[in-house]
Amino acid sequence: MGAIRQFIGDVHWGNLDYLIIDLPPGTGDEPLSIFQLIPDCDGVVIVTTPQDVALLDSRKAVTFARTLNVPVIGIIENMSGFICPYCGESTPLFKVGGGENAAREMGVPFLGKIPIDPEIVESGDDGKPFVSYNSESANVFREIARKVEHFVNGSEGRSVMREKEVVI
Repeated sequence: MGAIRQFIGDVHWGNLDYLIIDLPPGTGDEPLSIFQLIPDCDGVVIVTTPQDVALLDSRKAVTFARTLNVPVIGIIENMSGFICPYCGESTPLFKVGGGENAAREMGVPFLGKIPIDPEIVESGDDGKPFVSYNSESANVFREIARKVEHFVNGSEGRSVMREKEVVI
């Protein structure tokens, strides 16, 4: 809690449009600390992989956020198939569709499926933003960002454009 408090309180963030905090899976001390330190955050995005064991944590995270009255912006399914760099076909390495099913069961928006795409790795190694590429995976990222922005800035979120918007 002390380290998180210091990170949030002692860092001069400047004028932010969004503060996105990437947390480990589950409902442990980190998310609880964040929710206590930023009680008016705009919402959480739950990122899961399609395996059943990961989906259990995702469902718990949705329930945890709801218990604390934190809006759930939606669920993203990461590692949703592997895009072959040679033929472009998608292969379901870890299953596909679990995140979408969990979102439907929990009554929260499904934000999109992000495949394992070698171009994501290459763009990071080259220091280029992946979303600047014209690919199916980059389009998925952009669409997810649009949905999150709509939630935060639209009527679904708690507020409309405060000085600092927070998405966890």
